[in-house]
Amino acid sequence: MAILMFVLALPLVHAEAGTFLVGAKYWYASWDSGVLDWFEKDFGAGFKAVGTTLDSDVGRGKGYLAGPVLGYQTEDGTWAFSFAPMVFSDFSQDWHGTAETMQLNTNIDTTRRDFDLAVTYSLSQYKDAFAFLEYCRIYAGYKYQTVAYDLTLNYDTQMGNITYDYKLDAQVNMPTVGFGIVYPVLDKLVVGAQGGLGLALINLEMKDPDGTSFDIDPKYSFSFNAEGSLNFLPIPNLIAQLGYRYQEWYLKARSPQRWERTESKDVTFGPTLTVVYLF
Repeated sequence: MAILMFVLALPLVHAEAGTFLVGAKYWYASWDSGVLDWFEKDFGAGFKAVGTTLDSDVGRGKGYLAGPVLGYQTEDGTWAFSFAPMVFSDFSQDWHGTAETMQLNTNIDTTRRDFDLAVTYSLSQYKDAFAFLEYCRIYAGYKYQTVAYDLTLNYDTQMGNITYDYKLDAQVNMPTVGFGIVYPVLDKLVVGAQGGLGLALINLEMKDPDGTSFDIDPKYSFSFNAEGSLNFLPIPNLIAQLGYRYQEWYLKARSPQRWERTESKDVTFGPTLTVVYLF
């Protein structure tokens, strides 16, 4: 999950006395938020408890994540380390619904940050046993994701407009292991693919309009990620990467006010652009 494919593409250049790299990554993503989906289902359970059905729809979010990337590869190319704090983001999301004669609309302010850390081990030293291992890597990664929502719910009723404010804060820890392949198509072009499985350990807090905070108790779940990429060497020591990334994890939880536990899936996918300089 956390490994950056440009690290896998380092065979494009020859490493001497270890190779450092620095650059930036941009991810234009579609996002089905697990936290927002859970809140919608939990909110609907509250209407159900008083005999009313909430018919609502959370739209898919659109936006981006971006940030610097840092890395290092040992002189022999066996080990590589990378860190990518995706601290810049902007997403737009919509939520509309009806409950009998009430119309529900929301204003949602979203803040998301992803921090990816990974260690990669090259299997090329075992190519004598199986030649294709020259292009294979295994990795261990750790992703820390924070998501914060400020939700303003506007009820358009026959008695007038009613407004409530909620806050949701989630921290997701995702240790992951995975496998990657990079293959040189041309001297300055490498294709790559990777995939990883891990756990999703989630902390979730909700604050009601009256200021009361609740610690939600999610069950741990699993995470999955995959990425494919094309890596170019336009000039010496500069790697440009075009990729496509998919990531998902699950949220199983209920708020203290409800008896019903719900399950939601958090999915983020879309194209990526990474540029790094090696020295």
